[in-house]
Amino acid sequence: MKILLTGGSGLVGRTLAPLMRRKHKIVHLETRAPGDGLPFIQGDLRDAKAVEEACHGVDTVIHIAALHGKAWMEAGDEAGFDVNVTGTKNILEAAIKQRVKRVVFTSSIWAAGHLPKKADYLPIDEKLDREPLEMYGLTKKLGEQMCRYYSVQYGLSTICLRPGGIQPADDSDTIRWGLLFQAVDVRDVAQAHALAAESGEGIQHEVFNITADSPLADIDPRIYQQDCIATLEKLYPGISRFMNDQQKESLPGQEWYTINKAKQMLGYKPQYNFKI
Repeated sequence: MKILLTGGSGLVGRTLAPLMRRKHKIVHLETRAPGDGLPFIQGDLRDAKAVEEACHGVDTVIHIAALHGKAWMEAGDEAGFDVNVTGTKNILEAAIKQRVKRVVFTSSIWAAGHLPKKADYLPIDEKLDREPLEMYGLTKKLGEQMCRYYSVQYGLSTICLRPGGIQPADDSDTIRWGLLFQAVDVRDVAQAHALAAESGEGIQHEVFNITADSPLADIDPRIYQQDCIATLEKLYPGISRFMNDQQKESLPGQEWYTINKAKQMLGYKPQYNFKI
């Protein structure tokens, strides 16, 4: 396939591009060259004409680019909304005009809100009806809704991925506690994007949670909430000796997600899960 990749300069994009270039032709759409030697089109997501031209002859768009975190704070809400929402709309419009077959959109678990507003149930699936808590999450929810609209109206295949807290690749012995709950290794996020881009034509529009594979998804949350440390000790014998006071205090208030839908429909198999 010829794939247009936005956000290739970011953590996910830098991990995904080497994975995808083995089998596909990857072209970047960026404001500046990512520097990985792949073809590069210079353009801004907010420039509808530039986006449409970049989509010419493309089979699939993987749309990762967005403002978030520090970049969002530096740019402000107005710029963040414009890049994330107008930019996504421009991608979808261009995909229709240039007969692109599929758009893979990088959303976020924050599209369905987060603590301190508690979920109605655990583990959290893609059907949870909870509003975002901040503007960034709202831009991702709007992005998902636009994807669905373009799928229904025009038949464009859209796949929305909701990564959890994305962690850089780390093969050290550091205990990454977040992988028990909502976090995910960037290499697994890249895997999910590759699977979404390469999945069969049967998917018109779907949303998928993308986190690590936590055994908590198979545990009655009431049991965990009654005694989280004892529950984790049964799952990971000896884990309690690795916990400091700060971790013990934060554990009871956590949320976690199910990735069963991504497993079943995309073949997603996280390789970098929690370990002690």
